[in-house]
Amino acid sequence: MNIKEHLLNKIEDVLEELNVSQDVLGSLEDYLEDEVQEDEFLNMLPEVDFNSISKDILSKAAKAYTSIRRYKSNEYIRKYINILFKMGKASVTYVILKSSYWISEYTVNELIKAGVEKYIVLIVYVNRLAYDYSRLDNKNFKTIYDICRESPEDVIKACEYLDVNQKMVVCSIYCKYKGIEKNDKYYEFLKDIEDDFTDSIDNLYDNKMPDDLVKKIQKFIEKNDYALLENIIDEVKGYKYSDYLFKFLVGFSALNADKSATLKQMFQFFVRVNFRDALNSAYSILPVTSCYSDTVNNMDMLFEIPSKYHVAWYAEKFAGNETASEILKKKLKEDKKFFEEAISLSEGASKNYLMSFMLDGDEKSNYIKTLEENCINVFSKVLREDKVNEGDISVVESFLRDDVSFKDVKNTLHSIEPQNTSYWRMNNELIEVLNILCKNLGGGINLYERVVSVMASVGYKNYIVKLSSDYKRNTGTEYSSEKFHKIFDILRKYSVSVMAKMKLIDNIINDYDYMGRKAASLHTVLKDIVVKDKEEVVKNIDNISADGRCVFLEYIFKVKREENIKVVLDKFGDGSKKVKEKIVEVFTNSSSNLKYMEGVLDRLKAKKQGEREVAIRILSKWLNEEGIEEERSKLIKECLNYTLEAEKSQKIRALLMEVLGIEQEGTDKEKLKGEEFIKDLLKGNKKKSLSWLEFDSLPKVRLEESNNYCEEDYLKAVLLCYSASNTIGKSVDGDRLVQKLNRDGLKLFANKVFDRWLEKGAEAKKRWVLGFSSIYGGEEIVMKLQKCINDWAKNSRGAIASQAVKALALNGSPSALLIVDGISRKFKFKQVKKAAAEALDFAAEQMGVDREELSDKVVPNLGFNVSGERIFDYGSRKFTVRLAADLSVEVYDQNEKKLKNLPSPGKKDDELKTKEARSEFRAFKKKLKNTISVQTTRMDLALSNERKWTKEAWIKLFVENPIMHKFSIGLIWGIYENSKLVDTFRYMEDGTFNTKDEDEFEVPEKSSIGLVHPLELSKEDLNIWKEQLEDYEIVQPIKQLDREVFTMTEEEKKMKYVDRFGGKIVNGLSLVGKIMNYGWYRGSIQDAGGYYEFYKEDNNLGIGVELKFEGLSVGYENEDTTIYILRFYNAGTVKRGSYIYDEVKEQHLLSLSQVPEKYFSEILYQVSSALSSSNTVNENWRNGSGIKL
Repeated sequence: MNIKEHLLNKIEDVLEELNVSQDVLGSLEDYLEDEVQEDEFLNMLPEVDFNSISKDILSKAAKAYTSIRRYKSNEYIRKYINILFKMGKASVTYVILKSSYWISEYTVNELIKAGVEKYIVLIVYVNRLAYDYSRLDNKNFKTIYDICRESPEDVIKACEYLDVNQKMVVCSIYCKYKGIEKNDKYYEFLKDIEDDFTDSIDNLYDNKMPDDLVKKIQKFIEKNDYALLENIIDEVKGYKYSDYLFKFLVGFSALNADKSATLKQMFQFFVRVNFRDALNSAYSILPVTSCYSDTVNNMDMLFEIPSKYHVAWYAEKFAGNETASEILKKKLKEDKKFFEEAISLSEGASKNYLMSFMLDGDEKSNYIKTLEENCINVFSKVLREDKVNEGDISVVESFLRDDVSFKDVKNTLHSIEPQNTSYWRMNNELIEVLNILCKNLGGGINLYERVVSVMASVGYKNYIVKLSSDYKRNTGTEYSSEKFHKIFDILRKYSVSVMAKMKLIDNIINDYDYMGRKAASLHTVLKDIVVKDKEEVVKNIDNISADGRCVFLEYIFKVKREENIKVVLDKFGDGSKKVKEKIVEVFTNSSSNLKYMEGVLDRLKAKKQGEREVAIRILSKWLNEEGIEEERSKLIKECLNYTLEAEKSQKIRALLMEVLGIEQEGTDKEKLKGEEFIKDLLKGNKKKSLSWLEFDSLPKVRLEESNNYCEEDYLKAVLLCYSASNTIGKSVDGDRLVQKLNRDGLKLFANKVFDRWLEKGAEAKKRWVLGFSSIYGGEEIVMKLQKCINDWAKNSRGAIASQAVKALALNGSPSALLIVDGISRKFKFKQVKKAAAEALDFAAEQMGVDREELSDKVVPNLGFNVSGERIFDYGSRKFTVRLAADLSVEVYDQNEKKLKNLPSPGKKDDELKTKEARSEFRAFKKKLKNTISVQTTRMDLALSNERKWTKEAWIKLFVENPIMHKFSIGLIWGIYENSKLVDTFRYMEDGTFNTKDEDEFEVPEKSSIGLVHPLELSKEDLNIWKEQLEDYEIVQPIKQLDREVFTMTEEEKKMKYVDRFGGKIVNGLSLVGKIMNYGWYRGSIQDAGGYYEFYKEDNNLGIGVELKFEGLSVGYENEDTTIYILRFYNAGTVKRGSYIYDEVKEQHLLSLSQVPEKYFSEILYQVSSALSSSNTVNENWRNGSGIKL
């Protein structure tokens, strides 16, 4: 069944459920195939209210719509929507909403692109929007404005099908749009809005308002009688209104208040009823953006409302914003009286904010006192919310009012344990009033210091961090080293204990966003506390977390290293793996630390296994350091060999043997004899660590020589060799034991161990299973690992997925290395992609080749012979599988008859052979699909990255490999000298080479061969090659000759950015999916999961590129975003990660003239492709980008 038949059946099933007659159903296919007039068919359909049909039928109709969308059949989308609209009019919305909770702009654009008439699209879009309180917002009106601009007649037509509220939304936006002709329809709509809004006042209130009061309100709105207003306003405030209707009436009144005196007076009235809700409603509906809009800044003048209301609301809405602060200063200068009235109207944080503007005046001291009292009251409220008892709160208040000293309250503070100190429960009012007091050193600073000392003592880490930071629009939260230092100076001044300060720092270190700017900002504080309070720090270091110990130990090592070295050496036995890794790092990050070698060697004699392990790991890294003196290297090896002789721990022995490079060919002592070695491995309770495997249910394994089953303890010994290792790799001892085992039995056993580990939840601490199973699990384990890698990466288990990629490379088979190669080139998750690249680098190093050469070597032939054929044997019949020119599979029987697939088994076929053949064929098709996918990506990258081959390497890959042979004949190749194209050729199916003129070509012996980029060809040569491929009916496996090229303009050559995509508006999900498929990554994830660029780096060229845009949030990417600029920079000069706010520095930016023309073209090709769905441009994007151009 083809796609059209599938979709026809779906639609037919829906219409049958809706009781459409068989006569009409008989014409459905003709309608869908344009063989009957559209109106003729649609007029035969019955009427249906989709809001009244059963859930099952509605669900079926929605699923049909989803299927049509999935197959991207625009014509079928249009015709299906037309059918549903003809039957159900506006109720068609219920079908679409059943398939997706919300009708987004993406859905709207999809319907318009499919050809659905805009009035229908508008009806569908506004149907739910008009009744959704949260979505009655100017951000969601873009679609309506667009249709008003492009097709006002569709707006008028849509209104015929809408109910009152829906119509009022559309009419209001229609009248607001500047480009609308002010004709009879415009004035009719405006009059409808005035009448409907005035008549709706009695519906506004939940508790019915008396008719006479309603009439008085309506009279004010009609006659603007302010004397009447003063008489009724207090009475009106006593009635509870509907939040939804209030927002609707007041917001849309504001939208057209400049066009209608009635609507302006309605807005003025409700501002007096509740200025906050009224102005918030207007802010939601008006086409404005934050406090950067003149409309928002001047609402009092525009709507002729008292300025006190506007200032009070404005302060509450935009407190702390720099632009807002300038506006409020201006307002204060214009009229101090109404500013004071606004303060009286305000509450909490906004009141404090407004008072901060009064601190330059004569009444400064009064306002400071009020702010101080507010601060104490809010802090007390915070303590109460955190379940601190009233007695302790009273003591704290006495200290804050300076009635008692810090010494008097110290013990009380240490006893206070707040119940909930999470970031999300911070009181912003407290933060803001403290910041106000801190800025005004003439008054309030003593209270600020006292509050900070209390916060630090009781563990209010989040408040301390917040007080040390600033939020900036373009860069997000920035942490101030100066502010952190100032706070810790206050703590020293008040003699806050070192333990309290350490716990405070420890809590900050354990924040999810510690690394980056926060860590840098604490540098001076950490250095200061380690220098001045070293003894207390060392005494208390075990009382903080592992992350905290890591940071403090690093600073102890950095500061006065000679004096503090013993402190760090004494921590070799720390129970935390993290701390041990940090100690190894600090000792080995500089060759100058070799002078402490004697202290490290001494730890090889330590009783604790953990101390010996840390020492060995440090010594191992020193051994591998370039330039280490031979004498030191010799001493380290002698000490390690001596330690190995005495070492009893299998884990430490394995580590020592790995460091020393000792394999099974070593001395008798190192090898240990079989039984003795196994006995030593299994002694104690070590076998218990394998109990989860349930050995009784695992397959047995035979010994190779005797063919007898080996003992269970022998297999356990093998597994213990692997479980003892901290890294994914081959165990020397384990591999020595494995040599005695039958390979087929071992393969089955390894797969079952892996399966059991998966069944038990794939615990990360048992990840050694990955290495063991991959090394011995054969081809069967490869696909299992590939599936797990994909699943784990998608489900936030990036660390285990990365380990699995490394394990997969250890399998060694071409198919395994091919998968790892594919992951290293094109994988959404950077952590896993990086692990794949590292695994391949290691494998390439072991084989003595570079990465690309290794990738060439592992391209499988999948069983094809030199003629490009593979035989599948049924016993009585044989079938030949060939790879077609388009890389599809063709199956032929013994009579050369082409078949669609391998046939079902026949009576004369050998049952076992047939079963094996069919199983092999299924696996073969999966591997072929994966191989083609990986090689297509490789060829595309080879074209982008200018990959070159020697003649010998090219023939081995593209002539001798039957799969790559099919790739090669569809591509145009070039001969290069000193990276310059000197000739072009094509490889023919008969094994010869020819030129663009179809003359025979001989490839020179010492050739450098690469894929030709269209930029390298003249227009004439490009057309000749295209014509030749068309003549031979060859479709290229990648876009080569038809590849879109981008060249720099003369103006761009002088610039440091590309703005040709600037202003394009695109759906976030579409952008993310497409651009990340090209190997780009999200930029640093910042506050609320937001990120503002995509980037990629080419280490061979040393060039990075980033695409700046408006921003998206992880998990909320199904929203439109605006593209800004593309710029190139020196690779490796920008730090990126979670909550890292680094930017490309000016000195690292590249002029576009410095970017190679092919690389430039390829990058713009990728960005252009990623933005292909964009059909809207914001011409004013520069104003909102915040980027200095």
